[in-house]
Amino acid sequence: FLAQIAQLSHFGGRFELHYAARNRSLGAYMDQLTAAHPDKVHCYFDEEKQAIDLGRILATQPIGTHLYVCGPKGMINWVLSTAESMGWPKLALHHEEFLAPGTGLPFEVQLAASGKTITVGTAQSLLEAMEAAGVDAPYLCRGGACGQCETTVHKCDGSILHRDHWLSPEEQAANQKIMPCVSRFEGKTLVIDR
Repeated sequence: FLAQIAQLSHFGGRFELHYAARNRSLGAYMDQLTAAHPDKVHCYFDEEKQAIDLGRILATQPIGTHLYVCGPKGMINWVLSTAESMGWPKLALHHEEFLAPGTGLPFEVQLAASGKTITVGTAQSLLEAMEAAGVDAPYLCRGGACGQCETTVHKCDGSILHRDHWLSPEEQAANQKIMPCVSRFEGKTLVIDR
């Protein structure tokens, strides 16, 4: 949503962000967003007994509004089913689910910047393997939805198993980028930044 907000702001687009978290400490970029867009960012915290009045929010949007929701599956289902029951067209509903990375075969990856070669275990994400090797890699959602961990691929002799919601189908097919928080590799050689 950070990239979308920046683009909408740049072109004068209209948006509202309704951000829910268990508590203030778990709200990634919340301070930055509320400072930059105080009239457009609305925050809700479970620990403070605050709840989103979803019905009111959806009922007051102008025709043509698109709804984007990301988060855990239960929340996504609630938001989408509420919108559908209120007559929102399916083409205006978009979602990204935060998922734990899937398991797979172990693989090795070469990290160009650090010069390290690491092994990613069956139940470990590439991001977790990099962290375990002491490599500082950016991340936010750990679910393939935010784009923070996007990493350039220098060489790919095999198949990247793209499990993200960030890269376009064309970007995934090109195998020039990988989202280490969720995507895996099968093949002989994978060389990435870091």
